[in-house]
Amino acid sequence: MIEYNADEIFEMAIKAERNATKMYADLAIKQKDPAIAEELKKLSAMEAGHEKMFIKMREELPEDMRTAMLDPDDMATMYLDAVADASVAEGSPKTAATMTGNESFADILRLAIDAEKNAVLFYLGIRDMVPARLGKDKIEAVIKEEQMHAALLTRRLKAL
Repeated sequence: MIEYNADEIFEMAIKAERNATKMYADLAIKQKDPAIAEELKKLSAMEAGHEKMFIKMREELPEDMRTAMLDPDDMATMYLDAVADASVAEGSPKTAATMTGNESFADILRLAIDAEKNAVLFYLGIRDMVPARLGKDKIEAVIKEEQMHAALLTRRLKAL
């Protein structure tokens, strides 16, 4: 089993947000319907904001915490490994590459809902590994935002 230190945890979060940002941006470029493209651009911007937050948190890591193992009982590490094996955290630019731009709004919403759910699972694992002094509250705020995204997208899908 792989163990993660604090620096690696934040790097995973940055990568997940960067992937989600690119996925939504790539989908927006491909989308032929301007209204759907605009919604995807908004999602991309939100994920970019999360990426910036994790970059700042990583930069603010005290030197003694950069290599500290944050999961002494390995429970969160096993969880993160399972989530990483089951999905790509929040999104993948590869997903956008498989799309044509002709997908229905419902198809796009289902994709986005799955991405947001995966993000919640991923960040729940990270939250359990990050001590309060390193920004656990910020990770909890991201979890709430990802949950809110999933709920809003689900409402949009049901309204169709």
